[in-house]
Formats: sequence, structure tokens, C-alpha cells
Amino acid sequence: MKQWMNEIDAVERDVTRRRQEREPHLFDCGDGVYLRIFPDSGPADYMEAAEAIRTRFPGAVVREWNLCGNRFLCAERENGYLYVICIPCRRELRLLYAAEGKPIPQQLGDRSAYAGERRVTQLSPDAAAQNFGMCYVLSLGEGHFLLYDGLGSAGQDDEKLWRVLVQDTPGGQKPVIDAWILTHPHYDHIAGVHKFALRYAGEVQVRNLIMNMADPRSFPIRLWREVADCYACWLPGIRRAFPDAAVWKAHTGQRFAVGPAEVEVLLTQEEVYPGELIVNDTSLVTRVFLNGKRLFFPADISGESECRLLHDMYGEYLRSEYYQIAHHAWDTEALLFYADVDPQTLFWPLRLKDWEPSNRMWTFPATKVMKQEMEEKRREFLIAQGENITVTL
Repeated sequence: MKQWMNEIDAVERDVTRRRQEREPHLFDCGDGVYLRIFPDSGPADYMEAAEAIRTRFPGAVVREWNLCGNRFLCAERENGYLYVICIPCRRELRLLYAAEGKPIPQQLGDRSAYAGERRVTQLSPDAAAQNFGMCYVLSLGEGHFLLYDGLGSAGQDDEKLWRVLVQDTPGGQKPVIDAWILTHPHYDHIAGVHKFALRYAGEVQVRNLIMNMADPRSFPIRLWREVADCYACWLPGIRRAFPDAAVWKAHTGQRFAVGPAEVEVLLTQEEVYPGELIVNDTSLVTRVFLNGKRLFFPADISGESECRLLHDMYGEYLRSEYYQIAHHAWDTEALLFYADVDPQTLFWPLRLKDWEPSNRMWTFPATKVMKQEMEEKRREFLIAQGENITVTL
């Protein structure tokens, strides 16, 4: 235990001197969160680290839990927090340290206040304007919502999103977005959120923004040009438009409520470190429990190691009735966990031009499997072409 107490103290010391000298084993995860990885570690090491935290910081541990054999601990520390993740399938322990800020509270919005139907709407992008991307609206009742991403910014899809919110909001009331989850910094997920914010900030109330973005200024991201606008323009603009919204950094293993919905964080970009980050594989992978149904949102996760990690960490626990097809079915290794999810209904955020039979997308293994399932009517496929698609849960 003494060794773990020393390690915890060392992380704090290293963070304070990070500007003076570069610590090779301390990784900057952005937003003031730093990561140290302990390889060749297992549950016994986790237990020692947890006991060291309880001894070093009496009363600081606010939550400790087990999910599919993966162990998690969250401890508040002065103005910040410690977050410990034990991943047995990797024989790893990861210690996250934030000098400032708080972990996501376990309840956002009022769990019992909303009446009415629970619905999920898949927005269809304006293909005529060459827009594309992903946006999902979960209607929680009485004009309250949980949102995922916001498409690209071409065309008038911001207006389309506004109409979806208004039609599920009682007259004379502003739509209330209890939480807006931003999965990763690509154009087709974030640019539309920015455009919506510029146009409708005064017409809606956004209470919480949830994300775990890799910061390319402190850690390398391949294809930097694809995300430069996100950090220079879109994210700052979204925050300015919604100054009263709390901004939360999500970590793997967290589970929190958004009104009557439960959101489970299954993977973040912090599990990709220390390798060079491919933007899609920084996606925030989550699952929503709402009205007795499970909705799995892997966003654009596509790399072999990340997709395999989802399977290895959770296996059949991933089973869900609804599945947002990973990376729009583009070049992805999602088959590594697809059988675990075993969905009944699949949301397919697909660009209209991708539907052409000659498109390269149809050569990818995951797409071939789903195309065959669709032709055999083995599952229900809801494809984002033309009109929005709304499902009552």
C-alpha cells in the first residue's frame, strides 16, 4: 500500500511541474485531466491502490463499483478528483487525476418529473446540400431531451432539429436539453451543434454538455486538419452560446441519469492512450437505458484494438435492443463486438451517396454482414435517408 500512496503523491507532483519538464509517463488527456498507466496490474493492485487512496485521503472516495470484472473508483480531491480504472483483460490499471473540476453527478435533471411518451428520433441529413453525419434526439417527456451530436452544418438541418424539439415541447415552454452528448470532434458530428447554437441559443435551455475530447495541442491526433475547426471554432462557440450549461468530462465506467434515462459510459479516448489517436477512435462510446430498452451508441469507433477492447471488457453485457451502426458502417471492425450487442433495431446514419451499389463502403466486412441481414429481414434497419425516423420506446 505504501507504494501506491507514493504513486498517487507522484501523480500530483508531476501535474504541478508539467509546464517545466515533460513527464514521459504522464499523459495529458485534455480539459485538465492527466493519466498515468500502470501495466502488468490486476485486481490485487487495484485493491491496494484503492486502500491507499482511502488511507491517504480519508472520506474522499465517493463511489467504488465493479462492472463485468472491471473495477472503478472515484475520489474527490480538494478542487478536483482521482479516478481509477482497472481493466483485467489488459492487465492494466489507469489512474486519472484532475486538479480542478468535479466528476459527473449521478443525476442530471429530475428523474420523476417528466410524463409522456419516450421516443428516439434519428435526424436525416440534408443530402441535397451535401450534408451528412449523425444526430439523435431522445425525448424524455414534457419538453425535456437527451441529444447526441448534431450532423454537419450544410443546409438547414439546424432548423430540422429545432422542429423535432418544438413538436415534443408543450406550448409556451422552451425545450430543455438536459444533456447534450458530443462524441468526438469530426465535422459531421459537431459542426451542426455549433450552427444550431448560433441560431437557437436564446430559444432553448441547455443544462449540461458531456464529452471527452482529446486535445490535439497536448497529444497527437492523426489527420489534424479534420478537427482543427472543432477546437478553434465549434467547441468555443458552443460554450459561448450556452454559458449556463455545465460542462462534464465523461470517463469509462460512469453511469448517470439524465431525467428518466440512464447513461452508461463504456469507452473513451483515455483508453486509446498512449498510441497516436485516430479521430474516430476517440469517440465517446455510451449506452442509454430508457423505458426498459437499451440503446447502444458507439459513435464512430472503428479501430481493431478499440472494438476488440469493447468485446473483451464487456462481452454479452453489451446486448441492446437498439444499435447506432458504428462509423456509419464505414471501414470499421465493429464485428468484433456486434454479436455481443445482437440488436433488434439498427439506426443507420448513412449519407445518401453512400447507398450507391458501386460505393467502396459495401466491400467492408461489417457492412456486408448487415446488408445480408437487411436483405433477409433478420433485423430492422432504420436508414437516415430523406425523412427523420422516430421510434416510440
